[in-house]
Amino acid sequence: MQKLFSILGIIFGLFTAAPGWSHIGSPGVVLQGKAGPYSLIVNVEPPDVIPGVAKVIVYVQGESLSSIKARTLYFRTGDEGAPKADELFPVAGQPGQYAGEVWMMVSGSSSVQLEVAGDKGSGTLVVPVVASSTATRSMPASTGYTLAGLGVLLVFLMMTIIGSSVSYGLTPKGDSLSPNRKRNLKIGFVVGLLACAGMLYGGNAWWQSWADDYTRFKYKPMSATSSVAEEDGTFKLNFEIDASNGARLGSINYVVPDHGKMMHMFLMRIPAMDAFAHLHPQRVDSALYTSILPSLPKGKYIVFADIVYLSGYTETIKDTLDLNIDIADHNKKLDKDDAYAFALPADLVDANPPPGEEETFFVCGSPGTGVKLKDGSKMAWEGQADKRMYAGKMYNLQFAVYDPQGQPAVLETYLGMTGHGAIVRNDGNVYIHMHPVGTYSMAAQNIFEKRLADSVRVVSYPKDAPAFRDSVDTWMKNLYAMPDTKRDSLLISTMPEEHIMAAGIEMDGTVHSHMLQFPYVFPTSGQYRIWVQVKRNGQVLTGAFDQWIE
Repeated sequence: MQKLFSILGIIFGLFTAAPGWSHIGSPGVVLQGKAGPYSLIVNVEPPDVIPGVAKVIVYVQGESLSSIKARTLYFRTGDEGAPKADELFPVAGQPGQYAGEVWMMVSGSSSVQLEVAGDKGSGTLVVPVVASSTATRSMPASTGYTLAGLGVLLVFLMMTIIGSSVSYGLTPKGDSLSPNRKRNLKIGFVVGLLACAGMLYGGNAWWQSWADDYTRFKYKPMSATSSVAEEDGTFKLNFEIDASNGARLGSINYVVPDHGKMMHMFLMRIPAMDAFAHLHPQRVDSALYTSILPSLPKGKYIVFADIVYLSGYTETIKDTLDLNIDIADHNKKLDKDDAYAFALPADLVDANPPPGEEETFFVCGSPGTGVKLKDGSKMAWEGQADKRMYAGKMYNLQFAVYDPQGQPAVLETYLGMTGHGAIVRNDGNVYIHMHPVGTYSMAAQNIFEKRLADSVRVVSYPKDAPAFRDSVDTWMKNLYAMPDTKRDSLLISTMPEEHIMAAGIEMDGTVHSHMLQFPYVFPTSGQYRIWVQVKRNGQVLTGAFDQWIE
């Protein structure tokens, strides 16, 4: 047990300060970080079929490079199982931008390692990527007909070759075929046909077995059931992960903390996306998590629950909740970092707060405008006013916070970061939980960096799953008991200094800017709502902005 706690202490250092990378419908990974002396923004678009090709785009800030290479790393096999790095090339007409491709051959927790060289020296950067097969490719009909025709031709040629070899091949030149040779010719045709049929049958069986394996191992998201239970006037949200997925059930024992939380949950009322809550359910057992509901209004809610596994694999579990009861206004919280807000669309004119929502109510902002936060301060989306925005393009979303007097606000760290963001398309089919350093999991990045230096060829989870889970829960109890300042200092201390600076804070937790920047690539067109959360004077503040993406 003592050894297990020592191992867990290392794991705790890896995960508690890690911004989680969780998504639905937004598979691309954006990372803002440093490779040696070079500041980079990296966008990796993983394939939806494994094996497949991932697209890598690197934006170099203020420096020129002599070379930049990329290779795929796999958590299980580490450096030993990594292929040779491939060159990335400058993009014509785009100074400082490089692009290329890498193959991803194995599903699961993976990453792309960049090797950068230039006048200031060299450096490396690891970009965590969740590689999973989420689609099935269909062959175009024209290609199928072409291959079928070629197959028939090859069968005919094989029959001809075998038949001719046992008839004409044994007949002297110029002589006609004897009756025996003619019989051999027919037998040769039949043998050739049977041989081709056997090869086609065996090839089809082999291919079908591969197709069955692909279907069996194709990513199947975990599901869960959300329900509300009343206990002494307090309404609790119970979130139970479906235990019927036997292939995935064992892994939920290896969920680890992210930002010092076992789960980050976002609730939004649909279709208006007006009521919003960011909760942090606590683990009751392997599959069950619970939290106290804030004063949410009645309606149907979409639920996004983010978890991180020991391997660095991140996952969002999606569900819906029908809330058909009135929850009285109260200040009860299971977790002190939970927050709730009520927002109406940015294009609404003369909006008045609904009854009971006066404190948390605001009208969403848009690029170039701001929203009033519940403490009287203001959050503004800067830099995009009157500009159309497009899917597939890199944006650095910038938000500024001002105090009630209009001066730059003094912010505090919120779970070890300057802020948190959640982007949701209005149909709920695109969701991302992000932070100022990007949409990746820093936990996975730390794991892969340590994995590169690890001599173990193949790694696996600890065998005693219940003991591991209980040890994590013990750590979490100690963490929950800490004062906010001590806890945030612990979270920050586990993060590399260059990432702390990229996030806009110092190693001692000092926030040196009232600005937040979220690098992101919108995956598809549609109407999006961007929720931004910061902490000021010990209070979590929530703002929201609407934007149509072309």
